[in-house]
Amino acid sequence: MSSIAVHAADRHSLGRLFAARAGSGDGPYLPERCGTGPGRGPESRPHSCHETGPRSGRGRPRARDARPPAGERLDRGSADSPPLPDGCGHPDRRHLWKLPCLSTNTFAPAERNYCPYAYRSGGKTEFSLLTPPAYDHFLWDWYQQPKRLGHAMWIEPFFDEGGGNVLMITRAVPFYHTKPDGSKGDLKGVATIDISLDQITAGLSSVKVGETGYAMLLSTEGRIIACPDASKVMKVRLEDLNAVLAHSMMPGSEGFINTFNPLDQKEAWVAFAPVQTANFMLALVYPADEVFRNAYRLLGEMLIIVFVAVSGLFVSLWLVARSVSRPVNKLAAAARRIAGGDLDHRFNEAVNIHEVHDLASAFTKMTRDLKMRMEELRHTSALRERMEGELNAARRIQMSMLPKQWSDRADWPEHASIALHAIIQPAREVGGDFYDYRFLDPERLSILIGDVSGKGVPAALFMAMTQTLFQAHASPERTVSGIMTRVNDALCDESHTGMFVTLLYAVLNVRTGTLEICNAGHPPPYRLSAAGELDTMKSDRNPALGLVRNFDFSTGSFQLTPGDRLFFYTDGVTEAFNTAKELYTHQRLENLLAAHANLSVDQLTQTVIADVQLHSLNHEASDDLTVLAVGYVGRKQG
Repeated sequence: MSSIAVHAADRHSLGRLFAARAGSGDGPYLPERCGTGPGRGPESRPHSCHETGPRSGRGRPRARDARPPAGERLDRGSADSPPLPDGCGHPDRRHLWKLPCLSTNTFAPAERNYCPYAYRSGGKTEFSLLTPPAYDHFLWDWYQQPKRLGHAMWIEPFFDEGGGNVLMITRAVPFYHTKPDGSKGDLKGVATIDISLDQITAGLSSVKVGETGYAMLLSTEGRIIACPDASKVMKVRLEDLNAVLAHSMMPGSEGFINTFNPLDQKEAWVAFAPVQTANFMLALVYPADEVFRNAYRLLGEMLIIVFVAVSGLFVSLWLVARSVSRPVNKLAAAARRIAGGDLDHRFNEAVNIHEVHDLASAFTKMTRDLKMRMEELRHTSALRERMEGELNAARRIQMSMLPKQWSDRADWPEHASIALHAIIQPAREVGGDFYDYRFLDPERLSILIGDVSGKGVPAALFMAMTQTLFQAHASPERTVSGIMTRVNDALCDESHTGMFVTLLYAVLNVRTGTLEICNAGHPPPYRLSAAGELDTMKSDRNPALGLVRNFDFSTGSFQLTPGDRLFFYTDGVTEAFNTAKELYTHQRLENLLAAHANLSVDQLTQTVIADVQLHSLNHEASDDLTVLAVGYVGRKQG
């Protein structure tokens, strides 16, 4: 096997050549030149020795190969190996196989551990052979690693003792024997090209980053290769100075972070990126105070400009506002005088601003209109107050037409045989609901409850007329049906507005307990027995009064027992709405009566009215409410 190496001794390298074993006489297989090869630098730059690739750690592993036999020619020339002259080649030629002095008869078959080393010294190209024991090639990483991995690579920076005797980085390229079929055969050797770190650091030291910033170069293992502090070069790893930055600067990564300066521990911004083809990391450290110094200065200048501009704008606005606010303030003073009641005050201030002039004109018109509306309001209020007074008087008159409380009729015959209580609540000042009760003779009590169509004053007048007609036509000698017929015909004669009245007329014989009912389109009453049972007293339904002339009204008869109670009501109870537009309903009324069957008649009426009001809470009453309860006690014996 044979290997080729290029190494620099005078800080600027050209190369070294090492042969480990003699071949068959064929030239070596060279897959790439320095800086090129599978997965390495581009073919367009075959002479560059500065491109990154896979890197390996520095070390001297134990040699696993025996000392090889003599070497072989590099260029497939003759087997002779004439001595190489000093200073061969041109200083600008960087690759071993480009040197004229090494172009033919390079390998000496009889020599072992053949390693020619070309380098530049004093501006000239020099040449020497590196041989053991002064230089054992098999123990160096530049030979072991490319041999083991089988591809070209960059070697971690090291001090080449016995060779270049300087700190350097090395590009090592293995080459192989070419088989007869053209495929790659056994390893022939390793060719290298070295670059002195002084050459790299000299270039980085010229890089200026702001005033005190600097450039820093890191190896694959994070070792500082170049920085302004020479004491840290090749001796300190970045993670020992700034672990956060070292973690961010992983091989192949790039970024821009805010951290602290690895050298002086002050805040700084660091931009970093990989070095192409060499897999090193290059970082530019920019002190934070220098990064934002110009920005802060610009910000200060902008703040001054903004302050001056805002101040000028404020003064301008103040002058404009003052010219506008003076007439506006006077207008506001006039408004306060008018609000105080001086509607005759006029705003006569001369105004140059068009908008304020329009506002003043509108204000003057508003004052004039307000004075006129105030006069109309006073007149309307007077009319409303007079109407409310008249309606209150009408309400008092209407309520006076209703019979007195039953407790006030103790002078009536058979008063003790009956318990009676009624409540009426008009939806407006006056309403169309009414009730009446009176004795036709010492034994018969007539009970009347009605509901006129419509509401308000018309319904109240129609109600008064109906009640007056019943009082005129109800007599002991007439039957219930006859009284209803006479009142109906009279209402038909007087009704020219289409109004009618639904009512229920009942006559109770307090001695026998016989009850005769005539229903003219009214809800039937309920009976609560002494045992607490609830039932509806249904009878034939007749049309409402005031609709059909000469109608023959039918009646129904019921027998009461002492302790029974009757409950009469108008549809305003069951048709009361709540805020959800839900009706009170007959079912709720029946459940309430059944639950309070043991109450007295006055407690029963008050309980029903209270429950209806609770149902209609926060909702305007839509109809009059009237309830009437009768308790049949029966005539006492003896």
